[in-house]
Amino acid sequence: DGIKDNPRTFTLTQDTVFSAEFAPNQYAITTTSSQPDRGTIQGDATLNYLEYATIFAEANYGYHFENWNDGNTDNPRSLGLTQDTVLTAEFAPNKYTITTVSSDTQRGTTQGDTTVNYLEYITISATANYGYHFVRWNDGNSENPRQVKVTKDMTYTATFDKNIYNISLRSNNGTIESV
Repeated sequence: DGIKDNPRTFTLTQDTVFSAEFAPNQYAITTTSSQPDRGTIQGDATLNYLEYATIFAEANYGYHFENWNDGNTDNPRSLGLTQDTVLTAEFAPNKYTITTVSSDTQRGTTQGDTTVNYLEYITISATANYGYHFVRWNDGNSENPRQVKVTKDMTYTATFDKNIYNISLRSNNGTIESV
């Protein structure tokens, strides 16, 4: 008869059959990112009790998914809903390797080899050996030392060149002297 009262009070006037209809509870899965600039989440839904939801965390460039706030590392992840659930994805920066090399180790050396997190700054430098000078890095930059913002694995090659010395000579009554 469509009445939804529970409990229900009625007056019995004849043999009567009542049927109770039950519907599953619905629960929501809500996903968030602890650092929205590092990645996005898919899978928010409202589902019936024990239906499975699949959620997925997608890291932006330079980052990777680490885990959900409950410690689970599955990605994608399926879970049967038994209550409203909020899960937060944790992302971490990737680590990248910076390598510095000399185009000719007889002319000079480099410093700055390291492994660091995405978007960190490091300092690289080149030191010329006696008789030589630093010219530039393989990317055309001639700053030395220089700051580098790390966005991927990179190799920086330093180029050195021979020093040029000017020598002045003068003649003094048939004798040549350096000045």
